[in-house]
Amino acid sequence: MEWFNQWWISLGFVGQIMAIAAIPSTIVMLLQLLLMIAGVGGFGDADSDMDADNCDSPANVSGSYGNQGPFRIFTIRGIVAFFALGGWAGLAALSAGIPILWSIQIALLAGVAAMILASVVIRLALKMQDSGNLNMRNAISKPAEVYITIPPSRTNTGKITMILQERFVELDAVTDCETAIAPNSKVAVVGVTDENVLVVSPINEVNSV
Repeated sequence: MEWFNQWWISLGFVGQIMAIAAIPSTIVMLLQLLLMIAGVGGFGDADSDMDADNCDSPANVSGSYGNQGPFRIFTIRGIVAFFALGGWAGLAALSAGIPILWSIQIALLAGVAAMILASVVIRLALKMQDSGNLNMRNAISKPAEVYITIPPSRTNTGKITMILQERFVELDAVTDCETAIAPNSKVAVVGVTDENVLVVSPINEVNSV
């Protein structure tokens, strides 16, 4: 590993920080890509070690179910892309002899561009999914992840992402819980409304004994 030690020392302090940001983030990004291609993406079946919370009795459904929600840039995948591509862009700039301050700015700009691009690609991919032939009943008891905040007590819809009928899809969801469910939270589908909107509840992870 002598070559690695020489390369590491040659980076300097700023370059080493960029490498620390870039290398692990790149590995995580590749793993995310492989999991998504494999149809896992963090949404695989986990009935054996997860139980859904029981919320209070459901309130009346209200609000618009056609709400697409805001465009979200600060997602986990977006942040990973920021550090991965931003770090490598900064390292490339330093290796090309560009001054440190300019290299840092290049890294930041590349990171922001990567974060925006990741969000755009994910959103376009989700929009391309045709939910017309999906049977929402097949989603019951399956895990999902909150993409856009789900307001409490069915006051409006949020968005979840999940694997349904072997496809990665974005779907409207409500909850009977009295508190909102934040983005990136793990939830389980517990029902379907008359409007074909999924009803979800937070998931508790139970450690195996």
